[in-house]
Amino acid sequence: MMINHTEALLNAIKKAGMKVEKELNESIQNSLNKEDVLKEMLSRSEVTAGAMKKLQQAIETLSIPLNFPTKTDVANAAKLTVQAEEKMDLIDEKLMALIDSFEELKKSLGGSAELPDSSVILKTLSNLKQPLDQALESSSSSESAEQ
Repeated sequence: MMINHTEALLNAIKKAGMKVEKELNESIQNSLNKEDVLKEMLSRSEVTAGAMKKLQQAIETLSIPLNFPTKTDVANAAKLTVQAEEKMDLIDEKLMALIDSFEELKKSLGGSAELPDSSVILKTLSNLKQPLDQALESSSSSESAEQ
């Protein structure tokens, strides 16, 4: 009995909320459909955009003698940090591949504790250097194209 009464109360509140929401949405739609309101909003947004652009230019100008970073400077620093992290990850992957290759090379030589000839190591390093250089160049050129 109490549950039915509570459910009925909740349903009544829900219906009243939906009715108020519908009326509010209609009121907003009616206000937005008026041409003079739209024109006023457009002119105010243009004025605000111009003021914001002038303010940003003033901040950029003041940042030079006062030596503080601007929003653009911080964004550029963040991009450079991300690029450096990506390159470090790439170097880390290549280093792990080099270590794996070295371990495989040791196993193929019979698992002896002796290190392989230095010429073999240099050849392996030079083989890994070319793909690394190409990957770094391609990531740098693609990042430059995005900017």
